[in-house]
Amino acid sequence: ESGLLRCAVPQALGGDGGSLEQLAQGARDLANRSRAASWVLWAQRTAIEAFVHSPNIGVREHVLPMLMNGERAGTLPIALDSLPIVAEEVGNAYKLYGILNHVPNLQWLGFSLLAPIQRSGQEIEWVVLRSEENGLRVGIDVEGDFWYGSRTASIALEGAFFRMDEWVNGAALVPGIRPVMEALSAPPIDWPGDKASAVQLPTQPSNIVQTARPRSGRLAKE
Repeated sequence: ESGLLRCAVPQALGGDGGSLEQLAQGARDLANRSRAASWVLWAQRTAIEAFVHSPNIGVREHVLPMLMNGERAGTLPIALDSLPIVAEEVGNAYKLYGILNHVPNLQWLGFSLLAPIQRSGQEIEWVVLRSEENGLRVGIDVEGDFWYGSRTASIALEGAFFRMDEWVNGAALVPGIRPVMEALSAPPIDWPGDKASAVQLPTQPSNIVQTARPRSGRLAKE
């Protein structure tokens, strides 16, 4: 138990109150041992930070403890400027359509996905979706040594339902989580993202399959 999932999370929300410098050092140490584990930490800890900053207290109190305890995987697209998922209004809910590429930490036991969506006439918003939702399909793992073991794949949303009680944040999400993302980018490896040294992501998305490819193992409590 390294405590990295709770590191730099306010104590009032169940964290240890540590610093971003401590988080960066822990991420660096982890990267020296395992690149795959670094991707898992990036996804899990960034998802945690998104809920830390969520004004939706109900969804934060429900999801955040599970993520910090490592009981459930959390994730979001590596590219935060991914094309948003289209949200079509259906009564009091919405149906979601679109594809998110390069999403790490897609544990087969289940995960909570932070996804950018766009309702008609609205700015991009972020919502949380459970992997068990009908209409959410996981593709095969992205190939290559850079991704090996990170459980990274594409996600297709084909009419998955979303209700506003699953809303996490609006445009404030990205600046809110950026300090933690920068701390997690401290390991001496190339990370896709905003930096000039970032690697080029593959241009072809993973093939989407009807059922998720099995992914072994419970989420490590890093």
